[in-house]
Amino acid sequence: ANKPKRRRTPASTTNAGGRAMSGGAYEGFRPKLMGRTIVMFVDFQFEDMEVMYPKTRLEEEGAKVLICGIHEAPMKYTGKYGYPIASDVSIAQLDVNSVDALIIPGGFAPDFMRRSQRMLEVIVELNARRAPIAAICHGAWMLCSARQANGKPIICGRSATAFVAIRDDLINAGAYWSDAPVVVDGNLVTSRTPQDLTAFCHAIIKVVSLCGLRGR
Repeated sequence: ANKPKRRRTPASTTNAGGRAMSGGAYEGFRPKLMGRTIVMFVDFQFEDMEVMYPKTRLEEEGAKVLICGIHEAPMKYTGKYGYPIASDVSIAQLDVNSVDALIIPGGFAPDFMRRSQRMLEVIVELNARRAPIAAICHGAWMLCSARQANGKPIICGRSATAFVAIRDDLINAGAYWSDAPVVVDGNLVTSRTPQDLTAFCHAIIKVVSLCGLRGR
């Protein structure tokens, strides 16, 4: 007699401990950033890991991550090491009222992005409502160039870190420098290099999860 075949459910597997997983997510996993929209500024020659790692981590936590560049979308940007990413929206099209948080990666991209007046205005607008803003490596340059109505950079009077080569830029902009893997000062999160990405992402997730939707 033929033995009955066992039915398999491809959408559900079992981990080493015997617990069922559905759709690739562990049973009981609760994403911390559901309903959040997080924008990431990019331009050519971005630091590859500083874009791809936070994007993946935040999406794992349920956030919608929008890649935003200066050029008309979709634009394919390539990182310092050749990794490509396409923009979802241009800065001219971005609805800042729909944004819960902003991430500014490093590499050479911030040297281009800081020339975009609209990108700087978005940073000022988000900071005014205390929405989380996270910058890593040379991304902190943007916090020096984004100036409030009183003419002071938004980093002025705030604690921060960045890649050591722009330490003087932050200090000259009025920041309190700290050589640490991650520095959190209210709504601002800053880190130094790709080696700090784990701490950087942990801090972003915590700060964004504690804020209400749309940074309020």
